[in-house]
This record gives sequence, structure tokens and C-alpha cells, in this order.
Amino acid sequence: MAAITIETPVYDRTARKAHQWTMVALVAAGLLLQGIAGVLMLALAGAIMLAGRFWWPADVVRQLVWRLLEPSGILKRDDVQEDHEIRRIARVIGGTIWLLAAASLLIGNAVLAWVLTVPIAVMVALDASLDFCALCFVVAQLNRRGILRRA
Repeated sequence: MAAITIETPVYDRTARKAHQWTMVALVAAGLLLQGIAGVLMLALAGAIMLAGRFWWPADVVRQLVWRLLEPSGILKRDDVQEDHEIRRIARVIGGTIWLLAAASLLIGNAVLAWVLTVPIAVMVALDASLDFCALCFVVAQLNRRGILRRA
């Protein structure tokens, strides 16, 4: 019998990493600036993450990379085979949490904003720098132990 192979789709890693580092920078600036400027930066990061997941033109960072930075040679396209299903879920979770953090900063609860924001920013930075998707790791571990199959 022939083995069945499932081909993993090819994605532009350069665009993903540019998006991730931009989100980390926006969030860090938002937390450091505080006030209305901080709220706007956190909300922008959350909106780009969330809206860009469902409608590609809303991911303005990836659009900038694809339409300007790669064609002009500033960044080099790096197509790799990656499974983006879990990363898409992570974008929804991260975007939602960053919007909640923006709301908590708006109502004056900076501590809650930091508590919500920093873990997600660290996970995004890990993925951008080391290609380590924390949610992918957790899902893989749950699958390996049969926990998700039973659920």
C-alpha cells in the first residue's frame, strides 16, 4: 500500500514575522505610553490581529510587506511549509485579549492590561524569533496524550 502524504501549505514567513514584531512593538509601546495613546496602540494591535485573521486586507502589516517591502527588495520573501490552523486560532485569542487589555487600560486598570498583554506578547515574540508557537505546542501535547481526541 502506498503511504498517504498530506502536503502542508506554503506561507510567506517574512510577512508573518514582520506582522508579529510589529504587533509586539505596538503592544510594548501601548503599555509604556499608557493613557489614550496606549489604549489606541493596544486596540490597533488587537484589531489588526483579529480583523486580519478573517479579512486579509485588514492585516496592514502583511499588506505592506507583500505590496511594498518585498517587491522593492527591502525584505526577501521566505516561503516555507507551515501549518497555520493553530496560529489562526492564536490570532483570534491574542487579538481579543489585546482588545480587552485596551479596554482595561481605558478604564484605568493598567495592572490588568499588563497581566493580559505581556503573556501574549511573549508568545508572539517567541514565534517571531524562534518559530515556537506556544499554542501549537500545547495542542500537540494534548493530541499526543489523547486528551483532544476524547473531548
